[in-house]
This record gives sequence, C-alpha cells and structure tokens, in this order.
Amino acid sequence: MRDFINDILARTELNQIMSFVLHGAETHERGSEPYKVQLQKGSDAIYKRLESIFPNETALEEAHADLSQALGSYETVYTEIGMKVGARIIYQLLIAEK
Repeated sequence: MRDFINDILARTELNQIMSFVLHGAETHERGSEPYKVQLQKGSDAIYKRLESIFPNETALEEAHADLSQALGSYETVYTEIGMKVGARIIYQLLIAEK
C-alpha cells in the first residue's frame, strides 16, 4: 500500500499536472532543467533560422519583433488559461460539493 501512495504523491508534482492539462493522458516529460535553460534550448533553433534567412540586421530585428509579438500572444493566452485551470482546481477542491 505504501508504494501506491508514494506513486500517487509523485504524480502530483506541478510539472506532471501541467503536462496532463496541456497534453492529456499521454506522458510528456518537461525535464528537470531550469526554465531559463529550457527556454533557451527551445528557442535556439528558430533564432538561428531567422539569422540565416535575414542576414540584414534591420530585417532580422523586424523578424525578431514579429516573433516576439506572436509568442507574447501565446504567453498571454496560456497564462490566462493556466490561471483559470488553477482556479477551477482550487474551487473543486475547496468549495464544490461532491
């Protein structure tokens, strides 16, 4: 019984819950690296691609600005969704009747 409980508690880590909410039942490992490292690794390829497409500094800066605007929109939407999901979980845990 003890191992079963430990398994349940191990699955309640924030990254496991986030993975389930974003990707469903299939496992999606976030990794154990700090967020800064994950973001850097995740963005290196697109920035290298932009540099190869736009060798002109002005055009490259415009492409970076366009990419930043698009990513900022995603960040805003997913942050709001995350806050709503968190609020629903808290509501169901603390307030909602079963």
